[in-house]
Amino acid sequence: MIFSLSQTKLLKKVFTNLLESSDWLSMLQNGDLHNFEQALHSAIMGLYDEICSLCIKSVSQSKDFKKEQKNLAEELGLKKLVARDFEIQLRTGTKVKHKGYYAKKRPDKYEAERRLSLLYWGCLKGASPMYQSITCLFSVICPSFDVAKQLMHHQGIKGNYDRIRSVSLALSSKCLSKRSEVQLSSKDSLIGKRVLIEMDGGRSRTRVYTGKLNKNNQEKFETPWREPKMFVITVMDENGEIEKDRLPIYDSTFGDDETFDLLKQYLQKLSIDKCESVQFIADGAPWIWNRVSAFLQNLGVKKGQIIETLDYYHASEHLHDLKVYMDCKDKQVIFNQLKNALWKGDVLEMGELLKKSISSVDLEDFNPYQYFFKNKERIGYQKLRNDKRPCGSGLVESGIRRIINLRFKSPSSFWYPENLEKLIFLRGVALAGRWNIMMKNLYGNEK
Repeated sequence: MIFSLSQTKLLKKVFTNLLESSDWLSMLQNGDLHNFEQALHSAIMGLYDEICSLCIKSVSQSKDFKKEQKNLAEELGLKKLVARDFEIQLRTGTKVKHKGYYAKKRPDKYEAERRLSLLYWGCLKGASPMYQSITCLFSVICPSFDVAKQLMHHQGIKGNYDRIRSVSLALSSKCLSKRSEVQLSSKDSLIGKRVLIEMDGGRSRTRVYTGKLNKNNQEKFETPWREPKMFVITVMDENGEIEKDRLPIYDSTFGDDETFDLLKQYLQKLSIDKCESVQFIADGAPWIWNRVSAFLQNLGVKKGQIIETLDYYHASEHLHDLKVYMDCKDKQVIFNQLKNALWKGDVLEMGELLKKSISSVDLEDFNPYQYFFKNKERIGYQKLRNDKRPCGSGLVESGIRRIINLRFKSPSSFWYPENLEKLIFLRGVALAGRWNIMMKNLYGNEK
């Protein structure tokens, strides 16, 4: 029995007073629907706090809960338990007190929570899982922590700037430690699927302190650009459409090898070796194409199942750059023929056309042409269209804009490198529609 008789009476009294003291009906009678909704919402939030407080205090005093805390302490090697008063910040931002155990002695290198009740309930920095979820979700969806604070206050949720930032970074750190599994559901699989992987890089300014002081005795910092390298994994149907019931997977990190190592973790968990085919789309960056084929084959994908595609829009941009070298009279006619040859993936025809339009050109030393020659196996766009496969990397480019640029590339915004990657990851999870999956994986089945 969760509630004692006195607690049940108290809860009933709170609810009765709530009804009797309200002016809800008179507000509606006077046409004041706005204040009616606000008052009702505030009252329900208050009732939520009362119920949570009663439940938490009741359970924290039970013998079974004390036993669970001791078992958890033994499992983690925590010793010398003492009873103390702790606070939990609820979904509403309200803090409630309860009694729990604190471990005065910890093993070497143990830096995690020592308040056993908070650890058992999945609290980070004293925040309940739901407060963590709402705080962090608003933080990565909104354009800034300050806007997140305003939105939370509009919803009746308490929290200041520092608290919102602190909780968001704590949750993002926890997620990043298990990033390649935390956003995946049991239904996610690439077995028998036409897999589409796209990769590209974004840009964000970072804050790196130099150790030197300015005239105001403040530490100077530099603001170098960093390139988060993003990939997206999704599934296409036989009609060339993205499968609507399968959410995309976004992630990004810094470093060439690190990006492919991270992608490998996802693909292994999703059984990429049992897929129907893999189409990999990117721009002409050598760091990508020098790795793709061997990378996928090492994961068990057969060479004949791999389709490498140079993003058509990047290829078209390079094609337009050729115009400045063309010195023939019928420049536009030949350029249209070049576009047609590119669409067909006929690099040799492109070379012959360039010889006609550019005086004394040496194709072997002509870098604008070599760009296409080196990617000649990746530009069969007409065949791709016939096979109902995409020709462009619009998914990842849209992801870079929505996930990175709109939140982490604003003017005069300089991010600590250690925080940037964590928050980009969580924004990607949110915009992919995987937030509830992530929270369930973190807390839904821990006990």
